[in-house]
Amino acid sequence: MSLNSCIDIVSRHDPDKFLALMAGDDAFRQVAFPIYAFNVEVSRVPWITSESLIAEMRLMWWQELLEAIELGKIVPEHPISSNLSQNLDKRNFAIKLLKKTIIARRWDIYSESHESNNDLWEYVEHTSSNLLAACSNIDESVISFGRGIGMASYLMAVPKLLKAGKKPLPDLSEEGVYRLAKEALFQIQSIKKIDLDKSLFPIFRIGWTAPIVLKKIISNPKALLNGTVQLSEFRKKITLFKLTLLNRY
Repeated sequence: MSLNSCIDIVSRHDPDKFLALMAGDDAFRQVAFPIYAFNVEVSRVPWITSESLIAEMRLMWWQELLEAIELGKIVPEHPISSNLSQNLDKRNFAIKLLKKTIIARRWDIYSESHESNNDLWEYVEHTSSNLLAACSNIDESVISFGRGIGMASYLMAVPKLLKAGKKPLPDLSEEGVYRLAKEALFQIQSIKKIDLDKSLFPIFRIGWTAPIVLKKIISNPKALLNGTVQLSEFRKKITLFKLTLLNRY
């Protein structure tokens, strides 16, 4: 299958990341789109079936696909499997990261809460930082930045998770939400103070809305719990345009 299959999946299911990835050059898209198409497919598993056993089996299918790539075997057919296989060929560190992403996504199948904020941060790292690192390299700046933008996305999903009967946060108080948002913003801002390799800028732009969202949550944690934290499409797009034009993130 062509890269267009990966692009189409991300476009339909994760339009914000689609915009950010399209802002990169062709070489960047060849690397990033298969990884984020994989993420879309894995993250959707718990939401397309109410049967936990079926969801577990579907996650296992993706685990076996990664193992096939790792061992150089024929991979199961899927619209993204060919591009993903080419992308991950001889990149075992990236495969190991994505395997941890699959394991983390098992939490989404069930309704138990993360036992502590440390458990939640670990989940966010495996479902956000691991993707960034798989597209670039394992570096402390990548891990920290991924944790920050991943927490922003996760917090924005809290109202949906609550509606679905899940327990998304160990502490659902306004103070608990405030502390998580504050720590996430700190991790993002700390990385922005470092003189990073500019080759990381395109993948870091995937979190272009995170600082804006986190500042809104910090100023009014109750709005997040009420599901009223929003960001206009115009503001999102104009911000991404400016960051891309200036080669920033």
